[in-house]
Amino acid sequence: MSVEGERVIRRAFRAFGERDLEKLIELSDEQVEVSTVTGLLAGRTGPYRGAEGLRDYLDDLAATWKRIELQPQNFHPLDEERTLVFGRVRAWHERGFLDSSNAWLWTVRAGRVIAVRVFADPNEARETFGSGD
Repeated sequence: MSVEGERVIRRAFRAFGERDLEKLIELSDEQVEVSTVTGLLAGRTGPYRGAEGLRDYLDDLAATWKRIELQPQNFHPLDEERTLVFGRVRAWHERGFLDSSNAWLWTVRAGRVIAVRVFADPNEARETFGSGD
């Protein structure tokens, strides 16, 4: 992963934290695919796709969580396009609080986010990609 790719990922995490849809769209490819735990909780059967998908994702976040914070901690480049990021998710919902380890697989090409896959179990990411944190 290039320095520019990691910069894009960090900017995307920041835009997510600010719920800045326009910035997320700007950083993403037109056909971006985002696969998340929130999507499963919201009843989605596939990834969020494109700008409309990013909008739906933020809407589902607001409906599912009172508050959610992503805390990326360790970046592990896998190749020129993919980076595995380990960190924590802190989320508040109507039944309580969640604080757990997490992993994100980012694909960045030509300075744009192509795909994001969330692993609620970072061990699954480690087993799949052989990286550690």
